[in-house]
Amino acid sequence: MSNHSIAGSQADDDLNGKAKWLMAFVFIALCLLVIRLFYLQVLMGAHYDDLAQNNRLRILTVRPPRGKIVDRNGLTLADNRPAFNVVVVPEDLENRAATVRRLAYLLDRDPEEIDKAIKSGSGKPYEPVAVARDVSFDAMSRVEMELYSLNGVAIEATAERDYVDNGLAAHVLGYLGEVTKAEIDKHPELDYVQGDLVGKSGVEQTFENELKGVKGARVVEVDAKGRKIRIVRDVPPTSGRELRLSIDKRLQAIARTAIADKYGAVVAMDPRTGEVLVMVSTPDYDPNMFLTPIAPESWQQMMEDPLHPMENRALRGQYPPGSIFKAFMCIAALESGTMTPEQEVYCPGKFYLGRHAYRCWQPRGHGRVNMISAMEQSCDVYFYTLGMALGIDTIHDYATRYGFGSRTGIELKPESAGLVPSQDWKRRRFHKPWMQGETVLTSIGQGYLLTTPLQIATGISAVVNGGHLYQPTLLAGGRPVVKRELHIPEADTQIVRAALRAVVEGQHGTARSIRDTMFSIGGKTGTAQVARGMISKRSDASDIPYELRDHAWFVGFAPVENPEIVVVALVEHGGHGGSITAPIVKDVIKGYYFLKGLKDEQLLEKTQ
Repeated sequence: MSNHSIAGSQADDDLNGKAKWLMAFVFIALCLLVIRLFYLQVLMGAHYDDLAQNNRLRILTVRPPRGKIVDRNGLTLADNRPAFNVVVVPEDLENRAATVRRLAYLLDRDPEEIDKAIKSGSGKPYEPVAVARDVSFDAMSRVEMELYSLNGVAIEATAERDYVDNGLAAHVLGYLGEVTKAEIDKHPELDYVQGDLVGKSGVEQTFENELKGVKGARVVEVDAKGRKIRIVRDVPPTSGRELRLSIDKRLQAIARTAIADKYGAVVAMDPRTGEVLVMVSTPDYDPNMFLTPIAPESWQQMMEDPLHPMENRALRGQYPPGSIFKAFMCIAALESGTMTPEQEVYCPGKFYLGRHAYRCWQPRGHGRVNMISAMEQSCDVYFYTLGMALGIDTIHDYATRYGFGSRTGIELKPESAGLVPSQDWKRRRFHKPWMQGETVLTSIGQGYLLTTPLQIATGISAVVNGGHLYQPTLLAGGRPVVKRELHIPEADTQIVRAALRAVVEGQHGTARSIRDTMFSIGGKTGTAQVARGMISKRSDASDIPYELRDHAWFVGFAPVENPEIVVVALVEHGGHGGSITAPIVKDVIKGYYFLKGLKDEQLLEKTQ
């Protein structure tokens, strides 16, 4: 074979080899293309279809208006008003840093605050994130003028919560706040997303499911810049349910005016149903302030405020009841047969237990007193004597029957239980035996005994209504819930009512300054000692540091013969119940009759 033939054969072999490599490369390339197409079309088809659709169609969540909250007469306590939020769609932002800086300038906000809001979104690229809530008209106008150049930014019309009377019933209504990640994770079935507002306290929290409504959806077509072109489909939201409370808004305002700038609580209740007509706690706050993000330092300052404006003193504050407890001592005496109404005790101004003298509030004493006159003048020696005859465990038994030492079960949370001491309680708590002197103190509502204003209202309601211990409620029109039937004989009820009436209408009554010729009032003053040895002989107590002054109580009810309203007022470190809290209670009772008269006149006009 010639060299030329050999060379040609080698050339053919090289060509064949290169052709095979080329075919192999083409085959591999085709395989990779097929695999890639399979990945894009089959495995990732839904994802890219979603991206494509979102480039043209967006599904926007439409938040529902929150349910309206009204009082027992249909007057508005919390409603909704039109508002505007500035929202950002993260995926549509072309230059995030520049957009954040521009929005911060237009809204007069900190850029870090806006950037943080964007980062806190749901993580879905096309889910709008609110970076500024309830902006002013001027701020909205400034943003609107630049929307064309702010890709990914939009103005969202929404319904904002409106507490129409600011802080009038703040502790009852509660407030709203942005849902936390923990709340979203805990309740996935509630369809919460970052930015939603939820109830954080009060009835807003308790009835969150009823008030929040059901979200709607809106499908909109957008252009390449994410700007809305038209609405393709609209599924309207369902508004939250209207909530009717037992609170009487006008009477609440009267009570709030009556307590003025004092710190304490006022509770009014219908003793025939357990419906709460008034619940005031002072100092209070404006729930509207929480509708926009509150600065961390402002929140911390509020939480550390020594006056605790966020605390509902009506059901969270725990105080010695003082002489108000004497009404329950009388019931215990009558029911147990320990003392009759006519039985007298001599009060020389002191009660001796061994060598120790327990003083009556009246140093010169009250002389001979029976149950009614002892209540009328709030004679301590009479009740010291009665307490020793009853014994601490009997006192504990009767007090707990009337709801002391346990939560009332009202819809609001959290609620304090208070404390009713006993021999067993002290052994468990302090590993020490009960002392007789402690029984003496408990018999006039001092010592370890602690109650809340709501417990007092509930317990006194049962005393004057014949023994029906109702569970207090903030909902109007429901069926009354009787927690316990105490079966007080009518004769005993009449005696205690007469004793409480004497406090106001008796010649020596400790609250005779509030008697009124237009209607009958029964009641009881209470001065609860805060620090032993700090009872001032001066009516203004100006010689005692404020935090050591006595708490002032008064509980009243009307009319005496067939009670329709029970009112409790507490003023922290207020001093004497007869001069400080009794006028507050009288104002509320007068307001009740005035409003009832207006209602009766309106009904009369409709029937004519």
